Amino acid sequence: MARRLGTTEQELDALARGDLTLFPPRERAALEFAEKMTFDSSRVADEIFQELRAHFDEGQVVEIAAVAGLFNYFNRFNNALAMEPTR
Repeated sequence: MARRLGTTEQELDALARGDLTLFPPRERAALEFAEKMTFDSSRVADEIFQELRAHFDEGQVVEIAAVAGLFNYFNRFNNALAMEPTR
């Protein structure tokens, strides 16, 4: 899906390495929030929220959290059923 929406191979490789430096600040803020929410949703630091809110309004922050949560659900569901992603 990311490729169809214009994400480059270089960006995908960077994401796989956990390197967000290729991304502009707005995208990096959303990615950092989604990553933290994925790995430890109960401990998203205030600094991460401050950076997110510097680029997005409250409705957008809620939408980013909802999308991250939904994809976490999909991943856990697929992992539990040992489903492989399709292209």
